Parts: sequence; C-alpha cells; structure tokens
Amino acid sequence: MEILNPGPNPTNDHRSFYSGRRFACLGALFSLFLIASISLTAQSGSSAQPPATQSQGQSAPPCSNAPPILKRGSQPDLPPCPEPPQDASPPADSVRSGLPNPDAPLIERARYAALQFSQKLPNFICEEYMARYAQRGQDKRLLDIVSAEVTYNNGQESYRNVKLDQQPTDKGIQELNGSWSVGEFASTLLDLFSPYTDAQFRSAGASPISGLDAQVYDFRVQSENSHWRVQSESQTLRPAYKGSVWLDPATARVLRIEMQATNMPPDFPMDTVESAVDYSYVTIAGNSVLLPVHAESLGCERGSPACSHNIIDFRNYHEFKVNSRIVGVVK
Repeated sequence: MEILNPGPNPTNDHRSFYSGRRFACLGALFSLFLIASISLTAQSGSSAQPPATQSQGQSAPPCSNAPPILKRGSQPDLPPCPEPPQDASPPADSVRSGLPNPDAPLIERARYAALQFSQKLPNFICEEYMARYAQRGQDKRLLDIVSAEVTYNNGQESYRNVKLDQQPTDKGIQELNGSWSVGEFASTLLDLFSPYTDAQFRSAGASPISGLDAQVYDFRVQSENSHWRVQSESQTLRPAYKGSVWLDPATARVLRIEMQATNMPPDFPMDTVESAVDYSYVTIAGNSVLLPVHAESLGCERGSPACSHNIIDFRNYHEFKVNSRIVGVVK
C-alpha cells in the first residue's frame, strides 16, 4: 500500500488525503478521508478499545445502507447565497484593529474572537486518540486506534510517541498506513473566518449545544476560495463546501464547526466528504482556553455505502515548557 506524501503544509490550506485499499489519509488544516475500497471484515488484530467519545453525529435509520452523516439534525440544502452589499460588514482591517462594537453582528464579533484565539493560544501539549473505523450504514467496525502526544509550540504542531493499538511505532503519524489527521487546533477556525475564504454566512436560529443556547450560522464557500485540499489516489481537488458553525452569543466563541464538501466531480472516487470539530474550555496554566476536544471525519466511496470514519478525542491539555540549561566548560 502506498501512502501519498502530503508534503509541506502551506498557510491556510485544509488538506485531506486518501490512499490505499484500507482507508484514507487525512491532513491539515483539518482533514477528511476515504479509502478506495473498504472491507468490514478487516480486523485490527488488537483488543484495544476505542476511547470514550462524545459523538454529536447522527446516523442513517436502522437497517439502512445510506451513508452516515455527522450533521446535528436534518438541515435542508441551502440555496446559493446572494452577494452581500458592500457595506454589509466591516472590512477585515477594521475588525483586526480592535474590539468590534458590542452591538456589531455576532458573526463579526466571532471573526474578531477567532483572531484573538490564534494570537493568544498558549503553548501546550495534549494526548490525541484517533479511533479509525470502516463503516457501512449502521455497521461500524473498528480497524485500529492511533494515539500520540500533540505539542503546540509557537504556532506549530508536532506529534511524538505515536502508538498503533497501544504499541509504539517508529513512524510519524503522517507515515502511518490508513487515515491520519493534523491541524485541528487553529487552522480550521481561522480559515472559516478569513477574508480570503469569503464564506457567506446566514443566521439559522438558536440550537442548544454543550449546555448553552448557541446561535447557529450556516455558511457556504465557493470552490475558487476553498483551501480544503482533498486527494484520492492520483486525483486532487479543492471542493466547494457548506456547513454550520455554533457560536456562544455571550462570548462570540465557536463551539462547533461542521463542513460538507459539495459539487464533487462525477469522476472523483468519493462522493461524500465531511468533518466536524467540537470546542470546549480547558484549563492550561491556570487559564481557561477554548480548544478542540472532539473531532470526526467521514469519507464515502462513490456510489457505495462503504465509508471510513475517524473519531478523535483530545485529552489532558497542559502547558508545554521547553527546559534548557547552560553547561559550563572548565578548562
């Protein structure tokens, strides 16, 4: 099995990689995956149990071979968004220059909060557990569990102590066969609100999540502005996508982001690509910081109920410190 080499990550570039006959490869900013062919008879050969999850996703009805979905509740397809008037929102520079007016639209306050999130994100280390499944309708089979320590240091993510089914491996997380994911911590959030992405938002009402009455905004991103790179075997595209974002009205912080690729070319091996990330407040060095705690990625083979499904949990966040010392030389 050959795993495609993702190469260096450009700034503001979502990545998804798919390869092999087992299941897919997932890349940064956030990622999604699928396999060329999925067999539910595959066994991981391990008794390792998947970590406890808080999946928000919903599945197809019982006895259905329809692909599972990650969306929270049924939502109708959105019509194309009209072009906003020139003065519909303040320019990006004005949002960056300082705190927006408290009476500004929630979506603009969220844009500012996302920028602050990236600028104030502390250096940290956490544990990642990624359970990788092959799924056909309601039948989901665990393939394996990848675990690693994730270090976020001055805006850069790195992975160490990678294990496969609790067994140490000398491979990096991006060198493993099957699907992998990096970049959930800031890139997905920042790219959604970037002026270069030009996401078109519209209010979709209130919806409870994580014990809060969140405000939901549906969005669409055109393919020409998409930074989401999806690769399957030798084919690569940057699809248009739609989705929803859950915002805390009190703080304008993002609580959940869902994305679904749209208008996939008919000759592309996948016809379903989805991602969801849940955020919550965690304590690092005595400070409360909003960070991802759970993520899911889904990719389905074109014209088939065969899908691959990654369920990721992030735990035990704590401050990352670099210890150094000066050793004197006595002559």
